[in-house]
Amino acid sequence: MTAKRKLGILAAVIISSALLQTDGATGSIYDQPITPLTVEECGRCHISHFNRLKDRGDKHRQVACTECHELFHAYNPLKGNYADIMPKCSSCHEAPHGQAEAVQVCLNCHTDPHQPLAAIPASDLLEGQCRACHSAVGQSLVQSPSKHTEVKCSSCHSEKHGRIPQCADCHESHSPAVQMDTPACLACHPVHTPLQISYPVTQNNKVCAGCHEGPVNLLQARETKHSALTCAKCHPGHAQLMACQECHGEPHGKAIHNKYAACGMCHNIAHDLQK
Repeated sequence: MTAKRKLGILAAVIISSALLQTDGATGSIYDQPITPLTVEECGRCHISHFNRLKDRGDKHRQVACTECHELFHAYNPLKGNYADIMPKCSSCHEAPHGQAEAVQVCLNCHTDPHQPLAAIPASDLLEGQCRACHSAVGQSLVQSPSKHTEVKCSSCHSEKHGRIPQCADCHESHSPAVQMDTPACLACHPVHTPLQISYPVTQNNKVCAGCHEGPVNLLQARETKHSALTCAKCHPGHAQLMACQECHGEPHGKAIHNKYAACGMCHNIAHDLQK
């Protein structure tokens, strides 16, 4: 053995002996307090995960790696224990969509926990799973059937998850006098139950004229006190017809009202009153 080799071995023994000394007693080099790994230390090896969290991690950017990964570097391919050591979504989120989801159900939509919102697939790839989170919408579509019930969710909520379409993407305006925009449409038509029509009493008659042009034109052609009213004043619900007495009471003597069963026998229809 060469002198150089002997010196190397001697140096190693001296260093090892020094490391084994703990407060003057013989101990182990593993008898040291270990602090949890920092995010920076995890990121040195798991740089792609670190960057995805950094760039588009949403609220997960506020969480240290070890808060989710309580077990790490513990995967054993012989045991196939990947599912056992991976964090469970329910350990933090407790059914955020109103049901007890298993982790694999969450991953159907949130395919990458390191960027949980950005990684949601395009809507057409989620078709069939929408009602797992949007059950109230699904129920309303079934309970109040319309043409919207017949189309796929991704037909309207296309391109990406969470996209809100414009009504004009599919529908034309009722009337050229009415600007076709989504807020105007939603003033009467709830989006998932469009035939459950409702509107404020101040609704512009031009909107009504889109479908009911004849009655509106009659009101304007023969000017009476009715002409100044909004359609909604007399039709508070869509297709609802008020009785004349609800506004006018019984303006004539009892004999007249007994003789004529309906006001229209003398005054014609409300949209075209005869004096």
